[in-house]
Amino acid sequence: MQPFGGAFLQMVWLSLLTNVLMLVPTLYMLQLYDRVMLSRNTLTLLAMTLLTAGLLLLMAGADWLRSLYAIKTGVQFDLTYGKQVFSAVFDPRNTQRLSPAESLQQLTAIRQFMTGQGLFALLDIPWSVIYIGVLFALHPVLGATALVFCLLQSAAALLNQRMTAQPAQSVQGAKQGTDHFLQQKIQHLHTSYVLGMLQNLRQRWQALLAQQALAEAAWMHASDLSQFVSKWVRYTLQSLMLAVAAWLTIHGEISVGSMVASNVLIARALHPFDVMVQSWRQWLQAQSAAVDLHGLLSNLVLPASMSDTTVMTPIPLIRPYLLNLQAVGVTANSRHLLHAVTLTIQPGRLLCVMGPSGAGKSTLARLLVGVTIPTEGRYQINQSSITADNARTLMNSVGYLPQQVSLLEGTIAENVARFGQLESQHILQACQRVGLHEAILRLPQGYDTRLDEQGLPLSGGQRQLLGLARAIYKEPALLVLDEPNASLDEFGEARLLELLQALKTLNTTIVVISHRSGVLKITDDLLVLKRGEVVHHGPRDAGIVYLNQLHAAASSVSTEPA
Repeated sequence: MQPFGGAFLQMVWLSLLTNVLMLVPTLYMLQLYDRVMLSRNTLTLLAMTLLTAGLLLLMAGADWLRSLYAIKTGVQFDLTYGKQVFSAVFDPRNTQRLSPAESLQQLTAIRQFMTGQGLFALLDIPWSVIYIGVLFALHPVLGATALVFCLLQSAAALLNQRMTAQPAQSVQGAKQGTDHFLQQKIQHLHTSYVLGMLQNLRQRWQALLAQQALAEAAWMHASDLSQFVSKWVRYTLQSLMLAVAAWLTIHGEISVGSMVASNVLIARALHPFDVMVQSWRQWLQAQSAAVDLHGLLSNLVLPASMSDTTVMTPIPLIRPYLLNLQAVGVTANSRHLLHAVTLTIQPGRLLCVMGPSGAGKSTLARLLVGVTIPTEGRYQINQSSITADNARTLMNSVGYLPQQVSLLEGTIAENVARFGQLESQHILQACQRVGLHEAILRLPQGYDTRLDEQGLPLSGGQRQLLGLARAIYKEPALLVLDEPNASLDEFGEARLLELLQALKTLNTTIVVISHRSGVLKITDDLLVLKRGEVVHHGPRDAGIVYLNQLHAAASSVSTEPA
């Protein structure tokens, strides 16, 4: 909260000024009933009325300034934590259950509470003591009665919290579950339609919706009941205060003006508690969101540029990239994805990684590009250790094509340029190298053609070529391709091999994961993984001999008589 300390202090003293000036109507009524009505002096009435109007204008201005400072605090909150939350929720190491949209909505929930009436109620509660003090000054019985009434109103607020907390959490959980179900199923709409799963999915969605409706009904029942109790308590306490003041007036303990003023003062003293009851749900949402976001930001290491503290920015690596893995291991959920992997990858050479499914090939690819960080061992590039907080800063020239090509909604040019500055020369060069330039020109809008989240209107092979063009954009120093030829025909694979051969001449460090043997034509080194361990690593020819021996051994076992 340190960035908001100044604005918070401004709101505190403005709350003090506002609440002190709230006494003006009370003092005006006291003077009106106890002096003007007795003296019948119109000049005194005019003077007091003008003075009261001026002070009320000052009070309104102070309250307006307090609202402006609250808005300013909300803007500062977004600027301070917005970048951090955005970076955290889109960090591939993020294992939290909530989606990025839900996390950003939580940030909004906190900001809305900071700029709403709930925060003002918290700031006004301490100044309720002022009103109680004035009631004590009018008569000790009035002050004691007001003190008891404030305690009763606090008890009503606690009762409201107990009645609505659990139902509100149930509603939030049910709504998140329903939204998550729809979001996940929409991503696989075509497959669900073809396989006839829509009816079953609709039944499950209706079951989730029914659970959400029951939770909302229970929450609304508890909320309505708490509102009824709160209103009954508030109006009853105000009426009882007026009754106590009238009793004191009848016995000559206080004046008529004091009787009327006591009703106004108790209303002002109870007002913050009433606002807190009304904004309790918003407070619970902000509190829950703050806990979730605190866990998110504390569990993930953000880039140095997003940190509040001043740190030395690491110097980006200079090409070419020499990769060195020393006894590297990766563990997730108590499962060893990679174990004791030791190898060196030279620039200007192509390393082909092979192995059965589940061998750890994709994990190795993610580790090489800095997405996955080793849980043991050391990963170095040009003798610089790659860690969670320096990967994106040091590795400033990386190309990566995952096994599942993910294109973002936007134009073809924006996807190739990684949504950075559109440099036509580099965009055209990348698309021409992968053989996609002519196909793009045949589209009605060319490079300005917009893609949806599934990469349409491009075909599967074109989407893979576009992902490859994005990977080689501006000729990166490190290029890691995971099954780049999975959706390519013979012509496309031939273009891929020509491209990789050309990049090798640029001293690019290239790692290709493939099940197809075509890439072996231009491979320099071969790595074979099995169950996360290296079973072979060496020059291509020796690796081919090793693979042939494995195939021969497997064939002999399969042909043995039962």
